[in-house]
Amino acid sequence: MVDPFGALGLIGTIDTAYHWGAELVALCKAFANAETQLHESVVRVEACWLKIQLQLEFIRRLEPQLNEWHKNIQQQTLEILLQKLHAANTKLSGLVKKSDALPSGTGEEATIVEVKRLKYAFAKDGLAETVKDLEFWQGIFDPSWFLMMRIPGPEVDQQLYLMSQQQSVLTHEAKAAIPIAQQLRRALKPVDDDGTKKTIYLLPGGLITESVQTLAYSPVRIARRADNSELVVLDPITCISRANINSALRDIRNFARRLKHTDPFTFGLLECKGIFNEEGSDTKTSTATPPTGLSFVFRMPPTHSHVQSLRHRLLSGASGEHDSLSARFDLARQLVKAVSYVHLYEFVHKNIRPETILILRKENHGSVNAGECDETAMLVGFDVLRDAEGKTNRLGDDDWEKNLYRHPHRQGKTPETDYNMRHDIYSVGVCLLEIGLWGSFVEYGKVDEKGQSSFGTASLQPFSVGSKLRAEVKDRLLQLARGTLRRNMGNKYSKVVETCLTCLDKGNGDFGDDGEFQDEDGVAIGARYIEKVVQKLGEISV
Repeated sequence: MVDPFGALGLIGTIDTAYHWGAELVALCKAFANAETQLHESVVRVEACWLKIQLQLEFIRRLEPQLNEWHKNIQQQTLEILLQKLHAANTKLSGLVKKSDALPSGTGEEATIVEVKRLKYAFAKDGLAETVKDLEFWQGIFDPSWFLMMRIPGPEVDQQLYLMSQQQSVLTHEAKAAIPIAQQLRRALKPVDDDGTKKTIYLLPGGLITESVQTLAYSPVRIARRADNSELVVLDPITCISRANINSALRDIRNFARRLKHTDPFTFGLLECKGIFNEEGSDTKTSTATPPTGLSFVFRMPPTHSHVQSLRHRLLSGASGEHDSLSARFDLARQLVKAVSYVHLYEFVHKNIRPETILILRKENHGSVNAGECDETAMLVGFDVLRDAEGKTNRLGDDDWEKNLYRHPHRQGKTPETDYNMRHDIYSVGVCLLEIGLWGSFVEYGKVDEKGQSSFGTASLQPFSVGSKLRAEVKDRLLQLARGTLRRNMGNKYSKVVETCLTCLDKGNGDFGDDGEFQDEDGVAIGARYIEKVVQKLGEISV
């Protein structure tokens, strides 16, 4: 099938999106004038479009600076937007009287129209679907748009500044896009490590000691700050897999700085308040042994005070949350986007598994207004993270409950290969498989009153550090992806999982060629991940 938008080019695609987007907003305003009950949906459509319009203008201005990887991913993502805009316009325009013409590029307000009485329900459903489509598409588009913050040179900063001065008529959602991008841009710039180190380590006594409690089926703990009783997540750092402790501490400090002003609902990463040293040991001097007592301190969004690990959810089975298809797809999309942003911040996670995926929920869960973020997934467990370009140390362990989420070449006490971003993608594939099957691959013993639990047995057998059995586990995961998962979640979802699980295989046409990912700015692997995982999941309709 020939792509009808492929010949437009990036600028032509942007121009067409402008035209159809303006037409959609004009049509929606006509519905708002006709029926006050449709007003809320119309406002959401307009707000979403204003943010999209702002981001499209930014791409237009930066187009000469984009390399082929950037252009291709932007083009592919925008083609999905065109399809959604065209479909929405076609559907909604058929619900108004033929005699009521809409303005065409005049900038005038839409004339008041009357929705045909028998078609009112269709208009309401059509607007609701339009809102859902645009907001889903926004979730696909944001990772590729923020990827442009990696472009070197002053042009990105100049355009961000110019656009920040032209936002007086924009909605709150649209205005937020530029400051978030500016904060990300600043975070990606090199810092003077010695000159800013003191601002990262938090003072002793900053937490209410009696408030600290473990979180079931997760390495993190929850606590309250002493100054304002704000909830925080304590994510322990041990550095046990890092031979060079000074290098590990540098990566830890840099990561904490980069997440100091992150937006959790955009990036799926909690805002880092700093590093807490419970034991008061000196982290500024060289040491032959890994420091203990260190934790990242992540701020919990005040609107989402209930937290649970994904492992806890999976162990709850069909009677728990996310047992519906739509809920599982939402969770999967949030996970893959969060991983894309870890890579965007130029780090590899190295520890992606259900224990390190938190699900934050509003206290008034189930009674929020349509469109509000009720639940959201956040990545934690950054114990062994590493700068993506830093030296990797082939140090591991024989913990089967962790090795299950590692590629066969990265399992055991002495992994066979150096770690790279694709190993994170493999771990994502295992987690997506569990989410799709909605069952836990790891069985735990009972949780005691302190939240501690004991390990049980693997639900996937065999598992061993032997290379042959490692490969058998991967083969078993692929069998599940191609069989049970495909029947449960559909072909598209199972294909994404298969792509992740085979991302280091030579036969994988999307990720298997090492030579494709040797670009200087490190954009290629991120763009391919967005294209083949984030975007593909976002395209699935439920």
